[in-house]
Amino acid sequence: MAAALDSPRQETAPRFAPVLGRFALAGVAAGAASGLWALAVTERAIAPALAVEEARGDGHEHGEELVSRGTQLVGGFLGTVVAAVVFSVVVAAVYAGVRHRLPGRTDVGRVAVLTAIGFGVFALLPAVKIPANPPAVGDPDTVGTRTAIYIAVLGAGVVTALLVSALVGTLRARGLHPSAVAAAAVLAGLALVVATVLLVPDNPDGIAADVPAAVVWDFRLASLGQLAVMWTTLGLVAGYLVDRLARRR
Repeated sequence: MAAALDSPRQETAPRFAPVLGRFALAGVAAGAASGLWALAVTERAIAPALAVEEARGDGHEHGEELVSRGTQLVGGFLGTVVAAVVFSVVVAAVYAGVRHRLPGRTDVGRVAVLTAIGFGVFALLPAVKIPANPPAVGDPDTVGTRTAIYIAVLGAGVVTALLVSALVGTLRARGLHPSAVAAAAVLAGLALVVATVLLVPDNPDGIAADVPAAVVWDFRLASLGQLAVMWTTLGLVAGYLVDRLARRR
């Protein structure tokens, strides 16, 4: 009995329903932070692109806007919050399924790893291969092609994450040193990312001569920053809340 009392307690995973609620709450925070970034930074990067579109007008007077810009911004903010909550629910389901496989001694570390992978797959890799363009850039006739390329990049990112995860599990099962496992995972991930960049077709739209390069890159960096804010906030808040839940158990 004394031995049983001295032995360490086996960690048990929190139930899914409380985890889901905490991820959803973190999604509200992530959506709000992302929406504030959009209002403060991304909107400033969009304004010059809208000015370029205005300058391309044919000289005829346009009708009054059905929805004011202010209403659009409020709607965009609320839409960002709703989308972040929905996405956080999906991340919660994934976390419940792979929690025991994620590295980290606490749920803060595990959630941080998962959200870092999510940022790499759903934000960073698409930004490298098919970066976002401001409203003044893009041919409406290529929307279908661009969407297909974007979906292909996301699919390749998901496959990369699954293959690297399987590799890590195999190497761990064989008893390799953690540093060797980490090095193999990084090399495999880089190789698959390079293959994705080289094999997936490029964006068919070029940058028009009347669109300054600074306008394009300011918008791209602002868009990537908005996603980074969302993923970072989701990881920090969800990790903190889920870790508190696990400690109480």
